[in-house]
Amino acid sequence: MFKFFKARHRKAYTSLAWKYKVWPEKVYKLAHGKHAHSKKERDIVHELLALGIIHRHSSASLSSDDKVIFDKDE
Repeated sequence: MFKFFKARHRKAYTSLAWKYKVWPEKVYKLAHGKHAHSKKERDIVHELLALGIIHRHSSASLSSDDKVIFDKDE
């Protein structure tokens, strides 16, 4: 919890949290490697990728099916 308050992208985490109606700490954890289990969490990870907050190698929290779909987008 305390690491969230020191986070460089805290404003982005908070705005995504408001958008998806989750706690900002959940967005922070997804950005730092927590696995996405629901569609909402996968959507958050995709937005973090789009914003450039996390990068391709950090997308290990996506399931293998999502990685295949994401690779097709490019």
